[in-house]
Amino acid sequence: MFQGEFSNNMDDKGRVSIPAAFRDTLKTHHADERIVITRSPHSRYLTAYPMREWKRLQARIAATPPSPQLRAFKRIVISSAQEYIPDRQGRVLVAPSMREYADMDRAIQFAGAGETFEIWAKASWDKQLENDLVLAQGFELGL
Repeated sequence: MFQGEFSNNMDDKGRVSIPAAFRDTLKTHHADERIVITRSPHSRYLTAYPMREWKRLQARIAATPPSPQLRAFKRIVISSAQEYIPDRQGRVLVAPSMREYADMDRAIQFAGAGETFEIWAKASWDKQLENDLVLAQGFELGL
């Protein structure tokens, strides 16, 4: 499971290092370093899927009846999907179109999201976290 928050810097070429904790999760829990990075349909950030989770998502899409919403989802998520294997330094090269979508420049925030992880522009992450504090007020899991 991907958990935790990690900040990193993107270089001038668009390369950023996947946090070591996330790379370890890929190796130990997924036995596969490959990830698929794609646009999120929820907000201007990127989602990274371990290969096993990406295949599960593809199967769910294939089993979903056609609809305008499904077509929109596929245009956002599937069309931007790119497979990556981190290099020896744990870096991936984020495509310019994806950096533009997520308004990424130098400061990058990684956030664990369970079976996936999110990649944000740090400034966007900070704004989202403030919004989430308001939304989470009074929310209880009933534990």
